Amino acid sequence: MLILILIWLLIGMLVGLLATAARLQPSSWSRRVWLYMAGIGAAMAFCGGLLGTFIVGRYFATATALWIAVMGVVLLPRVVSLRKSQKTT
Repeated sequence: MLILILIWLLIGMLVGLLATAARLQPSSWSRRVWLYMAGIGAAMAFCGGLLGTFIVGRYFATATALWIAVMGVVLLPRVVSLRKSQKTT
C-alpha cells in the first residue's frame, strides 16, 4: 500500500506541474506557483487514491487518483480565486 501511495503522490505532482506548464493557475498567484500546483495535485491524488481504494478496489484506485487529481488541479484554483474575489468586493 505504501508503494501505491507514493505512486499517487508522484502522479499528482506531475499533474500539478503539467497544469503549471499549461498556465492553468490564476493570475493572482505570482510566487511559487509551481509549488502550489504540485501540492494541490499531490493532495488531490492522495485523496482520490484512498477514495478509489475504498470504492472500487486497489486495481482501479490509481486511475481514480489520476482523474481526481486532474479535476482538482483544474477546478480548485479557480474556485479559490473566485471566492477570494467575492470576499474583497
